Amino acid sequence: MATYKEISGFNIKSLATDPSNLLEGEIWYNSTSGTLKVAPFLASWASGTAYGTGRHSYGSAGTQTANVIWSGYSTTMTNLTEEYDGSSWTASGVIGTSGYGARGFGIQTAAVSAGFFTPGGQQTNVYEYDGSTWTAGTGIPAGRMSMGTAGILTAGVVFGGSSGPGAVHTSNATFEYDGTNWTTSNVMTTGRTYLGGFGTQTAGVGCGGYSGSPAPGTTVDATEEYDGSSWTAGGALPAVIARLSTSGILTAGLSFGGSAGPGAVTTTNSYDGSSWTTSVATLAGATWNGGGSPAGTSTVALSTAGGSPHPAATEEFTSVTTAQTVTTS
Repeated sequence: MATYKEISGFNIKSLATDPSNLLEGEIWYNSTSGTLKVAPFLASWASGTAYGTGRHSYGSAGTQTANVIWSGYSTTMTNLTEEYDGSSWTASGVIGTSGYGARGFGIQTAAVSAGFFTPGGQQTNVYEYDGSTWTAGTGIPAGRMSMGTAGILTAGVVFGGSSGPGAVHTSNATFEYDGTNWTTSNVMTTGRTYLGGFGTQTAGVGCGGYSGSPAPGTTVDATEEYDGSSWTAGGALPAVIARLSTSGILTAGLSFGGSAGPGAVTTTNSYDGSSWTTSVATLAGATWNGGGSPAGTSTVALSTAGGSPHPAATEEFTSVTTAQTVTTS
């Protein structure tokens, strides 16, 4: 029988106390307790308080415990804003335009809404949120909806999206925001809409979405990474998916929910900066065109439902690596 060293290339460490900074999959022998220990990765979604007005295709920003959602489509286009404190939702100031397809970045008290779809088509509308009130900002250079986003109010980036006239006419354009003005940057390799985005202005990720070719609903698994200037290929998603929600940074991100073909999914995927892994944690309810936690992390995230018939479910994601004793049972 092969030994652990022969399989892994190193011996199991013998430590008097458990390590303070655990790594997923780490194994050691605790000489004080005389037990073999392992650090498994535990992840799950739990139900939170439902938000007030069910909708889809709305903007979201913030973290799990300080989140904000706005606009979207319910039984009609809406301009409603709601805030989450990790326990309950409260109504806040309405945004200046009723519509859907807006995308957001930033935190609850300093958020940006970029792009819109209204009966007049894709819009350039930009609004900034201070935790209670929306104020019009400088419009993006071209009308868009359903873009990918990353960053904060004073250093944000938007990319891809629908350029019109239909909802699935894709763009590969990239625009950076400094809190006042927009600057055009280098294009994505694959134009797409209804994609996911997370990270920062200088370390962003765009993933999934509809490429619009050869058919409007062609869905992709492609991931691209942005360094503040150029896009390069990243690891492909485990499956083609669009209309997904996200949380985290380039080296530790999450995607969850979305559409894969005709139906919504409950899948959660994690990204380490080079490759994706499907998580053991799944959403209780399949959802698409919902909200995420753009300023959140890969270990603490928020999902607010989208789809039809306009659910309002909220789910909270938590993952942790903890020391456990290896037993024979």
